[in-house]
Formats: sequence, structure tokens, C-alpha cells
Amino acid sequence: MNIFLLLESGLDLALELVVPLIALVAEIIGLIIIILSLLRSTYHYLRVSLFHDDYDFRLEMSSGLTTALEFLLAAEVSKTILLPDLNSVLLLAATFALRAAMSILLHAEMHTERAEKAEARREAKQEELREGKKTDSRKASSDL
Repeated sequence: MNIFLLLESGLDLALELVVPLIALVAEIIGLIIIILSLLRSTYHYLRVSLFHDDYDFRLEMSSGLTTALEFLLAAEVSKTILLPDLNSVLLLAATFALRAAMSILLHAEMHTERAEKAEARREAKQEELREGKKTDSRKASSDL
């Protein structure tokens, strides 16, 4: 029986050392992704603003934030292993819910934006085809 208590205390000690490290690594990765997304989006925003490039920097920023939120949520989940009381669990659950809601909203925004861009491309292509047909019919009538 003493061996089991020793094993259990060793496992508890290992969890107390490893879990915060895992959470910290996930949080650092999330922060790095946010910083890189911010820098890339700022660069592309300036290019669009100054040179009128056709690039969707908002979609890139949303994608980066969503990915970062996934890492931050993973950190929150890993922290639940060591929570000692109900208040800590409730606080973590509230944080988790807010981050999950933000992630869902960003996913929805990205989906809507992609759908709008796809529709605009389809409309532009149809307009191109219509213009091409008008040009072809004008050529045919002038040949007669």
C-alpha cells in the first residue's frame, strides 16, 4: 500500500511540474502567432492602402487569431487538471467560454468573407463572359 501512495505522490508532483509547462508553451505559441499575424496583416494593409493591391489582409488576420485562440484554449484546458477549488474552475470556464465564443465568431466571419469573395469572383466571371459574347456578336454582324 505504501508503494501506491508513493506512486500517487510522484504522479501528482510530475503533473504539478509538467502541466504548467505545457500550458506556458501553448500560451507562448499562441502569443507568437498573434504577433506574427499582426505584423503580416499590418504589412499587407499598408500595401493595400499605399499601392492599391488586391489582398485580403482581414482574412489573414482572422485566420491567425483563430489559430492563436486554439492554442490559448489548449492552455486553458491543460490548466484544469490542477485546479484546486470550484471558484478556480468557474473562472477558467468563463475564460474558456469567452475564448471559444471569439473563435466561433472569427470562424463565422472568415466563412462569410470567403463566400462573399467567391460570389464576387463568379459575378465578375459571368460579366466577362457576357462582355465576350457581346464582342463576338458585334464581330459577326460586322462581317456580314
